[in-house]
Amino acid sequence: MKLRELINELERQKPLKRDQKAKSSELEMVLTESGPKLRLNGQNSFRISKFCHTQIAEKIDIPLKYYHKMETEAPELLVENVNTWLRKEEKHYFIRCLGETVRAFLSDRYRVIDHLDVLYCALNELQTHEAEIEDCYLSEIEMNIKVKSRVLKDFIRHKDDLIIGGIFITNSETGHKALRVEPRVFRLICSNGMIIEELVTREIHIGTDNLFDEFIYLSLRRSIRELFSRFGELVLLLRESTEIKVNNPQKVISNVVDHYRLSETQRDNILMAFGAEPENDKLGIANAITRAAQKEESWEKSVEMERIGGRLIALPIEEFKSLDG
Repeated sequence: MKLRELINELERQKPLKRDQKAKSSELEMVLTESGPKLRLNGQNSFRISKFCHTQIAEKIDIPLKYYHKMETEAPELLVENVNTWLRKEEKHYFIRCLGETVRAFLSDRYRVIDHLDVLYCALNELQTHEAEIEDCYLSEIEMNIKVKSRVLKDFIRHKDDLIIGGIFITNSETGHKALRVEPRVFRLICSNGMIIEELVTREIHIGTDNLFDEFIYLSLRRSIRELFSRFGELVLLLRESTEIKVNNPQKVISNVVDHYRLSETQRDNILMAFGAEPENDKLGIANAITRAAQKEESWEKSVEMERIGGRLIALPIEEFKSLDG
């Protein structure tokens, strides 16, 4: 998704958003022909998103596996269970709707950090760093933004092996993830990216009303500035990783695949990526993983592979050596 598409979609969603704090006694699950819905204050009933069902189960302490079993096999029992526990509780919740759908069932302490505000705040700061949006992603539960600099460039192995500094921004409007700003590098020679979680900064969607909005967006801008300023640390970390040699690359890759529970297809893609550029060191393995990320069918799996490559780079020497033992 390009930046303009993301902005247009977020602007379209803006008037469809509805937030409401409610007592548990004001909430009721009702069974309709199209499935269970959530009724607010005895009035409107809203479709419940898949992710919101999970939050309801967690908030009222119904085991998730049992909740989903009732949802698919005995919806009447699900409605009875949910309403029984809602009536027994004396809690307040924060309900987030989008159009005719309840998309989040949250604690009343939840603090809203909307995607559009995050995006505009980030764009204002990025302008001062000569950075551009490389790619965007928007799902029911999160927004991701890949950013790369126009000026932060350096080489790792040789002058033709350039990397470009950047960041990766994540936000959720449904309480599934915190606002995060992470360093990301883009390798020019094979167009693969790597997210280095070791230097992550984050803010959580909970706080007080006093100056909260001002604090959170100042913090976002500060995080962007900080991560761009630490590009030199990333370059040094990557160069050091070339000095950690690997005796058995196939074994290391196999151990990484097992540890992160990757599929056989992902294993094959990593091995093929390594074969295309066989560098027997820590960076060589990490690059094979992030290069294989380009073959993933979904954005989420591709990003996870970029994270795994970054985790490998940040892994202490002894732990990495154990993968080769």
